[in-house]
Amino acid sequence: MAKNNPSFQVGIHIDLDPLLGWESPGRERLSRPELMQMLDDPDFSKKIRNEIETQITAFLDTGLTPSHVDTHHHIHGFPQIFEPLVEAMDRYGIMALRFSKQGYTLLGREDILITEEQAQEMEDALRKQGIAHPHLLIDPLVSFSLKEIPPGVTELMVHPSMGGDEWRHRDFEMLMDPLFMKTVHDEGIRLIDFSELASSASALI
Repeated sequence: MAKNNPSFQVGIHIDLDPLLGWESPGRERLSRPELMQMLDDPDFSKKIRNEIETQITAFLDTGLTPSHVDTHHHIHGFPQIFEPLVEAMDRYGIMALRFSKQGYTLLGREDILITEEQAQEMEDALRKQGIAHPHLLIDPLVSFSLKEIPPGVTELMVHPSMGGDEWRHRDFEMLMDPLFMKTVHDEGIRLIDFSELASSASALI
């Protein structure tokens, strides 16, 4: 379907949950300190790097061009995963990444927190590689207002569905509500995709 509709942008959604011992809904096999210790193990780090490589090459083998990269449950918020992911993106010429300096809110599991120092180091790494990213990430799980979005590039992350989880259906109803697009237009918000973000020099912080 993506190949037949070239205007439809698709990104790579890296899933490392099986390696981390994460299951749905919201189960973490290890405590957060135990997980961090495992992430610091050189042998485990090698597994992370190999799996990232495997998933990126599997996507590229389809012949599609990725618009960006993000990760299941935002696990690239962990510096030990962020670093090899950015290295792989640079190697394969993928120029946009979902990124939140404020950390990541997770449904049913512990949030991924990012210190100011870590956020700065991550931004510096992205800038060095020329990888674009939004200035702000909005997750509808947290209350927000389109009228309060600050200047810059903001990603509104949604998982719209007509069935399944209730929160997915709420995302669908929000996007289909005529008031949503009216507010977008009234507030002068310009909708773009990750490909446009990556091609815009002003998007780089």
